[in-house]
Amino acid sequence: MWKDDFIRDFSKCPRCGAPTVKCKAYNNSESEYWYECTKCNTYINTYIPMEHQAATHRDNHTFVGSFGGYGSGKTTTDREQFYKHMFITPNGNTLIGANISSQYEQTIKRDIENDLPAAFVTDENLQKAYYDFQNGHRLMYRPLDDEGKLRSYNLSMFIVIEASEVNAEIYAQLKTRLRNTAASQQLVIDGVPQFRTTKTGGRVPVWAHSWHRGMIESNPDSGWIRNDVLLVSDEIQKHGDVRDHYIVQDAVRDTATASHVTATDANEYLPPDPATFIKNICKNKPDWWVRRYTQGSFSYAEGLVYPNALNCIEKTFDIPRDWMRMIAFDYGLSDDARYVFGAIDSKRGIFHIYKELTANNNNIEELANLYKQGIADIPSGGLLGQPIIDPKSGPKRDYDKKSLADHFLEYGISFKSGQISVAARVFRLNTYIDQGYLKIMDNCTLLIKELSDYKYPPHKLGEVRRADKPIDKDNHSINPLEWLVMELPANPSNILYGVYNTLGRRIDNEPCDTYKAPWQLSDGEDADSGEDNYDFGGI
Repeated sequence: MWKDDFIRDFSKCPRCGAPTVKCKAYNNSESEYWYECTKCNTYINTYIPMEHQAATHRDNHTFVGSFGGYGSGKTTTDREQFYKHMFITPNGNTLIGANISSQYEQTIKRDIENDLPAAFVTDENLQKAYYDFQNGHRLMYRPLDDEGKLRSYNLSMFIVIEASEVNAEIYAQLKTRLRNTAASQQLVIDGVPQFRTTKTGGRVPVWAHSWHRGMIESNPDSGWIRNDVLLVSDEIQKHGDVRDHYIVQDAVRDTATASHVTATDANEYLPPDPATFIKNICKNKPDWWVRRYTQGSFSYAEGLVYPNALNCIEKTFDIPRDWMRMIAFDYGLSDDARYVFGAIDSKRGIFHIYKELTANNNNIEELANLYKQGIADIPSGGLLGQPIIDPKSGPKRDYDKKSLADHFLEYGISFKSGQISVAARVFRLNTYIDQGYLKIMDNCTLLIKELSDYKYPPHKLGEVRRADKPIDKDNHSINPLEWLVMELPANPSNILYGVYNTLGRRIDNEPCDTYKAPWQLSDGEDADSGEDNYDFGGI
């Protein structure tokens, strides 16, 4: 940043010293930033980036995520990044898009037309929504509603506005479109351009440098912008009051991708000042809204069932042989079938999830064999109780019907049913997370991804209630984790000191007249009712 006592003088041309005037922008208004010399045809961009904007401009990764809350300057950063790319890429091709056209028309498109000198534009096609510039570069605007429409493009740069509302397939397709050779420089050795020869005898240029660029702009959210951009980034830079800590696993790290997460207070020019502006927009807003839209939090994206789950991730290590193990299983046929393995460090009071196994379209024998492979490293007597299965697949009271668990019995595996109440499971698992009782090893990538995306149905500010149950999809590892935690006491340190009911209370010294039978022994059949316990009054 420029020091407070340093003022740049734009009234004179830095080339010839003649007076300068504000440029006429493309929309015929006075340009926001550009000046032109009255004598020598020099144009001056007076934009001075703030520190977080400058960091983005300096970033040389091919794919750059620009994520932040309200007023963090994302759109201005992308506009200036386009200018930079356009000027150094004659005959290049840039695409700016969003899920619907109004999202770019009311933001970056309007800003460019209010700022860019009209003299730079040589041609415009309103029907096809493109502009051509003096150096042959073309800028296109497109709604990103169908990835099939992108397959013919040959781009040097793309910018995705409000990326969280765009499908992941669109981003995947745009990445394949960055192949315009205008953003490359051929390798030359001793004055000789270098080529490589294909198997069929063709000659392909060898590139010394490439400056293709893909910019992904969004408010923080779960979904692909977190999983496919943020959490695979080679580098994550945080600017302002960003409190989240993100762990990128080496197995998925992408050296071509970087992310910048910016809090609202990083913008020094907010009216009337950053602190007052933030205070005003946060008044009477829920915590998730404040964290997401002013502090750039992905963990507090609206509606996450387990907002702090990413804080539980730890490095993978070998489980000590004396730690008791637990296993839960979620059956799937067209969906994934998933085993989740946990181990209890009773001395420290921590339950570690250390392994997951997955299969798809497998028969019972194959799934049974997968289970036996998974328990091969568990010492004799090291399994705490029976493995747990989805209550819909578990033992039935009607013995004329054969359950999935009965089929596994034929292979020597005896499952018991997991707890059925979704609300109780969510409450217990969130308690374990918030109290620091749960750790998830970073090799459990499927579970980590699911926890990052697991949401309640969306609601808007002003709605009094949200749905009580999460969206029932992509939870093949989450459900087994919930069943496992429901089998544990309120504090896993107490696992060896008594017998516990589903509420985490000791029942070996409870009076009989307060005992409530679990749902398996009750008459409740509704898997989603949440009525887990029935009072048997002294039985």
